[in-house]
Amino acid sequence: MTHPDADQIVTEAWARIEAALARVLPETVPTLRPPATEAEIDAVEAALGLPLPPDFRASLRVHDGTEWAKPSAVPLDLLYPAAEIVEATRMWRDGSDDDPLWTDPGVLAYQIDDKSIRVSGPVRPTLTAESRVPVGTMNGDVWWLLDLDPPQGGTPGQVFRVDPECTTWDVLAPSWTELLLRYADDLERYAADPATSTLDIDEYAGPACEWGERTDAVGIRPEWLRDVAARDPYDD
Repeated sequence: MTHPDADQIVTEAWARIEAALARVLPETVPTLRPPATEAEIDAVEAALGLPLPPDFRASLRVHDGTEWAKPSAVPLDLLYPAAEIVEATRMWRDGSDDDPLWTDPGVLAYQIDDKSIRVSGPVRPTLTAESRVPVGTMNGDVWWLLDLDPPQGGTPGQVFRVDPECTTWDVLAPSWTELLLRYADDLERYAADPATSTLDIDEYAGPACEWGERTDAVGIRPEWLRDVAARDPYDD
């Protein structure tokens, strides 16, 4: 199923990204993969049993992810092509920690207050894979995921960044379109004057994976947990 408006906006966003990369990291432009077919995208939805957001489908029809290369075209090692999205999502599902104690809102609030985890934006700080689709990674240490069922205040289809080792969750954008536009803006700012961009780009590695990280959110609860009574999990 096509969505002309989504197609146009996403195509234009990718064109801006390509043009900015050509100025900043020209060797990365060829690592943007060719389009996925409609059948390949449909196969992802069928395999996962989940509908992909229309704008993400539109994005795959422009670039089916990126190749692994150094420097990278994105603030990760790669964006997954359609076939690898299925494998990555299954891996997340197989490794999900569904212990209800550690997904309890009160326990999540306690951990944020205790500064043992950091959360910015309306995202559940859990490693469960339910209604989530990983779309890219940095060496398996940092991930971008589509969140199809966020908590109150979130937008279905929003994109968040998670660093499990550092226990941080950051909403990068309320949609894939907005993420592409944000990245295009920052690439263009970097090309004009690096000091005005939030990107940190290494000529050999590419954009740093910390892009979008909110270090100022330590100890601050997202709105959906604001009035939840903290529950110490170690008292159970």
